[in-house]
Amino acid sequence: MLPTELSRVEQKDAVSLLYNNLGAGLLITVITSSALVFTFPHADEERTVQFLWWGFIALVCVLRFTDLLYFFFRTRHTDNFSYGSAFSRFSIGAIATGVTWSAYAVLVVIQNRGWAELAITCIIISAFAGGAISLLSGSRKLSTAYCAVITLPLAIALLFSDEPFHNTLSYLTFAFFIVMTSGAKKAAQFTSRSIHLKHQNDHLLSHMEQEVAKRTQEIYSLSNIDPLTSLFNRKAFSEKLYYRLQTQPNTKLAVLFIDLDGFKTINDSLGHETGDTVIRKASKRIQQNIEPSDLLCRWGGDEFLLVVEQHDQLLEDAQELITQISSPYVIDGSKLCIGATVGISYYPQHGSQHDRLIQRADMAMYHQKRTEKGRVGIFDESLREHLLRELRLRDHLENAIHRHELFLVYQPIIATDTGRIDAVEALLRWRLDNEMIPPDEFIGVAEQYGFIRAIGLWVLGEACLAGKRMHAHNPELSVSVNVSIQQLLDEDFPDEVAAILKHTDFPAHYLDLEITESLFAHDKRRLIENITQLKKTGIKVSIDDFGTGYSSLSVMQEFDVDYVKIDRSFIWSMDTGGRAIVEAVSQIGSAFNYKVVAEGVETEEQRRLLTNLGIEYLQGYLFLPPVPEEQLIKHLV
Repeated sequence: MLPTELSRVEQKDAVSLLYNNLGAGLLITVITSSALVFTFPHADEERTVQFLWWGFIALVCVLRFTDLLYFFFRTRHTDNFSYGSAFSRFSIGAIATGVTWSAYAVLVVIQNRGWAELAITCIIISAFAGGAISLLSGSRKLSTAYCAVITLPLAIALLFSDEPFHNTLSYLTFAFFIVMTSGAKKAAQFTSRSIHLKHQNDHLLSHMEQEVAKRTQEIYSLSNIDPLTSLFNRKAFSEKLYYRLQTQPNTKLAVLFIDLDGFKTINDSLGHETGDTVIRKASKRIQQNIEPSDLLCRWGGDEFLLVVEQHDQLLEDAQELITQISSPYVIDGSKLCIGATVGISYYPQHGSQHDRLIQRADMAMYHQKRTEKGRVGIFDESLREHLLRELRLRDHLENAIHRHELFLVYQPIIATDTGRIDAVEALLRWRLDNEMIPPDEFIGVAEQYGFIRAIGLWVLGEACLAGKRMHAHNPELSVSVNVSIQQLLDEDFPDEVAAILKHTDFPAHYLDLEITESLFAHDKRRLIENITQLKKTGIKVSIDDFGTGYSSLSVMQEFDVDYVKIDRSFIWSMDTGGRAIVEAVSQIGSAFNYKVVAEGVETEEQRRLLTNLGIEYLQGYLFLPPVPEEQLIKHLV
């Protein structure tokens, strides 16, 4: 019988294990039986009995070898592999071999062939019984039965023999059988557990990818769908608009930026629950007045973005949409009224980049809002002020490094288990004519006009120099530096980083380069090559603003990231859905050995909750805002 605790597929493995060990056993049987027959030749009838025994055991070995070939070349490769039939054939062969050996041993005792042959025969019987413990460990009952048929007849024959000391040998053989039985049980249990563990691991591995894909999809859904309206959120909309522009460059599109008028008054006076109801109803009205091919999202707050194809009735349709949105809302018996203002930008007339089109539709909407609410505004040259500012920033940014207008500030990253500063993030600032230009504004200008590579290398060099100075106060301090897509796609970037590290004498393993999820949509081969080259030197890699872009777990593993930084928007919205994302990221981080950093921590409650969720590192104004190097050093001392 096969071990009943094994499943069907595990029983197949147990039978395969028995057959895998059969070849060696048959070879040893043939060699040993031949050695016995030709080492101790006897005369007359005893010699005839010897050859008959040798011929019979050889026949058994041939039959078992034929069964072995049949099993390996025919039986085990079939889908309907009958492990019961194969096990029965194997068991019959094994028992037949054991009985044959036992018969020879009994003949040695009965015919009193001498101590030399008896001793060697006992040694052979003991060796085969001991070997059965491992070779037949695929089945406890078979290994026990084999030990019994090969040892017990010899023990009984010795017990009834009149020769001196045969009784002592009998008792020793009985004791040996008991020990072998115990050993066979333990060996079979070990083999059974090993086979079971193997299939358990195979099962876990086969389902891991499905679980990872499921988790990835959950994170993607949580970070791409607005939970209030079930529309696309800002990130998903931007991705889909970008994709449409790339795949349909000849299609003329219009981007409509829709802003609700008077919503803030309702939200502040009647509460967020009523405000949320208004948002949901307004979103449904918009959906009812657009085509399935149109792209719609909730941009944030009381703002919606809509992309449609340009057509002759576009302005009339946009005004009708305003009328539909502005119809009274009846909520809990109360009639509530809001309005809407729409700004429009055209592709390709007003730009070819998705973010530029959104920005100009936004500009047109706010300009229209200042002029006359409840109407449709179109981007035109009257909004040149914004463009002039952009050009001014471009002209000054080109030489901002040489004019010493750029500088770095540093924000600490706190380890939750010790409360100590384990790392700092270097953040770029720009002071232009006593005006602090927001990074969100000038970084885009730098990327658009090709300044980001030079600025990025300058930031990296300054951060490494500062990190070297900070090591005098905290030798284990790491420094994080944000890297742009243009830098990472540059084949010379790894060499440039190596040159900076050599020049500043800053240890590579204390440098952490932060990349954003948007990088995954670019040349993956080049990115992997550069990141692999950087990591060979000891540099660490983090994914910044996790959850605001699309992250494939397989790509993250290819990039071999070390840290994942959860975007501050999810930290601030943990009471309205953000917690699910934080928990999911924490679990994936644990499963794939990523360290998780929570950005934007501003309250003790957030700190407590994130610590309880197992987040390893925290960063935010609760601990310290971005400060100059000399001020940060005071907190390191």
